[in-house]
Amino acid sequence: MSLPWPVLSDADLERDLERTLDRVMAGIRDALLSHAEGQLEAPPRFAVDAGPARLVFTVGVERARTKAMGFRVYETFPGSSPEHGQIVAVFDAGDGRLLGLVLGNLLGALRTAALNAVALEQLARKDAATLGVLGTGFQARWHALYALRVRPFARVLVYSRKPENRAAFVRWLSARSDRPVVEAQSAEAVVREADVLLEVTSARAPVFDAAWLRPGVHLNTVGPKLESGHALPLETALEADLLVSDAPAQLAAYDGYFLPEAARSRVVPLSALVAGSHPGRRTPDERTVFLSAGLAGTEPAAARRLLEGLG
Repeated sequence: MSLPWPVLSDADLERDLERTLDRVMAGIRDALLSHAEGQLEAPPRFAVDAGPARLVFTVGVERARTKAMGFRVYETFPGSSPEHGQIVAVFDAGDGRLLGLVLGNLLGALRTAALNAVALEQLARKDAATLGVLGTGFQARWHALYALRVRPFARVLVYSRKPENRAAFVRWLSARSDRPVVEAQSAEAVVREADVLLEVTSARAPVFDAAWLRPGVHLNTVGPKLESGHALPLETALEADLLVSDAPAQLAAYDGYFLPEAARSRVVPLSALVAGSHPGRRTPDERTVFLSAGLAGTEPAAARRLLEGLG
């Protein structure tokens, strides 16, 4: 059955990966600039109770550049088979036409990785040489790859608990980058050497000791950030010289967020750094932390860039 709209799958996105990575990043940058200008409607995500799991929606409208509106929807049932995919629907924000669909899990991962890469680009020291990665799963791969696209790191150090997962990560990233990718034997070995640290895990307890962090480090944290469980040591955030998030409104909407209100009140929107209204890092020794939350409206913006030229 033919459809009147284009429908992209994960396989379609991977078929021309360079184009996909460039287009997703373009959509993310568009959305961040529009967020700074008040041209992005980005409410916190909401969920519908489905008994043992939830159906989760993020919705948004980007008016100024991609002129995309739409939503992403996914469920939280356990399992990672292809049947557990996501849907991104994109409409024209000017006239309401449905422009297309993106199905699968890849766009969501790329959107988050691209947002984190922009944060790294804005906040890491210019001389950052070592990229450290804690986590070797599906998300971690794309975060590392995007990081290497925005900064010329000399090497990548990676650690996760299972040696076979570390080895698979090294093979995957080495096939897509000319930078040395090295397995570390502990989280401490990564953290003590990292100029930029990516925490991309699902851990509900801290995955490193804050005392291991180097002066001047920049940290992206993607894992859970609730009082009931968080991958980032609390003191790392409390003692940071600068806290940044793509979606401060999402942080405020969390029930039981792990940061106290005093710390949350000093979180700077990533869009302010992108637009130049906040200076970002001020000195080489500052420690900066990016609290990844998921800015709504970025999915349809990225999807519209992907769909352009496809009919």
